Amino acid sequence: MAQRPLSPHLQIWRWGPHMLVSILHRATGDGLALVGLAVLVWWLGALASGPEAYETFVWAAASPIGYIVMIGLTWAFFTHLMSGLRHFVLDIGAGYELDTNRFWSILSPLIAIVLTVAVWTYIFVRDGGLG
Repeated sequence: MAQRPLSPHLQIWRWGPHMLVSILHRATGDGLALVGLAVLVWWLGALASGPEAYETFVWAAASPIGYIVMIGLTWAFFTHLMSGLRHFVLDIGAGYELDTNRFWSILSPLIAIVLTVAVWTYIFVRDGGLG
């Protein structure tokens, strides 16, 4: 008895897509809270500080690293949103069937990728980017 774990652990459970979605939900929430908040505060500060500060923000956001950060935040937003909607459905008691749960666990990150590509395609087609 002393060798057995007190509760189920990673050695007991088989890896599944629902575990990945759960981990992504937590990671994207943290990323949005930390990186997203920093970008938002910088943007608001630049707006309040005048045209030169705002131009500096736009220059940084339109740089290659800025695009990576902004696209990453968009992906994190949609991933967190889709996972949150999936959890909402589970919270009301639906979607616990194994096939349904697996289907939505696989589909929710894919939908997030499609939405991210759609948003950034729209941004680039509409006016050629952020700047």
